[in-house]
Amino acid sequence: MTITGVRVAAYEAPYDTPITNGLYTYTSTEIVTCEVRIDSGLVGLGWCHGGSIVFHAMTAIARRILGQDETDTEKLWRVMYQPKLFGRKGLTTRAISALDIALWDALGKRADLPLYKLLGGFRDTVPAYMAGGYYREGEGLAELQAEMARQVAGGARAIKMKIGAVPVDEDVVRIDAALEAAGPGVRILVDANNAYDRIDAQRMIRKLEERDIFWFEEPLSPDDLEGAAALARGSDLPVALGENEYTRFGFKDVLDAGAADVLNADAQILGGITEWRKCATLAETHQIPVAPHGDQEIHVHLVASQPNGLIVEYYDNALNTLKEVMFEQRLELDAEGRLSPPDRPGLGFDVDFAAMKGFLQAEEEVR
Repeated sequence: MTITGVRVAAYEAPYDTPITNGLYTYTSTEIVTCEVRIDSGLVGLGWCHGGSIVFHAMTAIARRILGQDETDTEKLWRVMYQPKLFGRKGLTTRAISALDIALWDALGKRADLPLYKLLGGFRDTVPAYMAGGYYREGEGLAELQAEMARQVAGGARAIKMKIGAVPVDEDVVRIDAALEAAGPGVRILVDANNAYDRIDAQRMIRKLEERDIFWFEEPLSPDDLEGAAALARGSDLPVALGENEYTRFGFKDVLDAGAADVLNADAQILGGITEWRKCATLAETHQIPVAPHGDQEIHVHLVASQPNGLIVEYYDNALNTLKEVMFEQRLELDAEGRLSPPDRPGLGFDVDFAAMKGFLQAEEEVR
């Protein structure tokens, strides 16, 4: 039960077509993986999104857990986090997240249990929504509607689309087009990625209230909890946020402010599975559901294990060159738009490192 080494590797792959959300345009995907090696022969897998800074942070932090007992997840989280008096809410916490996820993957393999069972096993299937609806250069309403129809045909019963990169009235036209294409029985979620000021956020939420929208995600800057709380108090439409929050302390601030009706807590960002469980339980005491932002391969287990787990974000890996080749196994939506966690031990996924080799940017063995 001793950690003998950690392999850290950074990968980057371009998008075929750049994608834009409310604030940013992305031309590539960056992922940093870690394999935590145990003296028993087990290997725990973790990963997060990020580039060279996360890679270097992860290799440095990995040295702190060498020689430790991998089952001591609470102790190891503190070992990784407590010396970090600078950048406490930044990319270094993403690095901790990936390492912590790898430890939990190893625990599941050691117990010969799927992770969601190890964590409590509250349900065996979870609802999911398809992430999409990005802005792309040269594409308009016809392409957006075609995407919605394609996702519904692929099993989606809920779809999230991006807003905030164009004026409110233009986005309302896009939302109406998406609703029309998705058809009855399919929920539409909208995500502004922090693009609005308070005035435009108020304008948009009034428009959304007139339509059948599931939630309004990240309307304002993550630093404007007061503004988000005002939106949440003034509308029956759920306000969702949290993907830019870190640790239980950040989520305590969100909950104390009354800034969210739904928490988008991301285990790959906020501090890993150890910390995600605390955030989810904290939300449960406030009667707030959790609907994680981020990769379905991890969060399907967490939502399945948590009583207040609401829904999982689902990315079509075929649209992402790196994620398309990353895993040897794949989660698929069923006919009702739901996901079932793998029944294999741990996370239940193996990475095809040979297929990813062409995207490798850096690697290091920490011993």
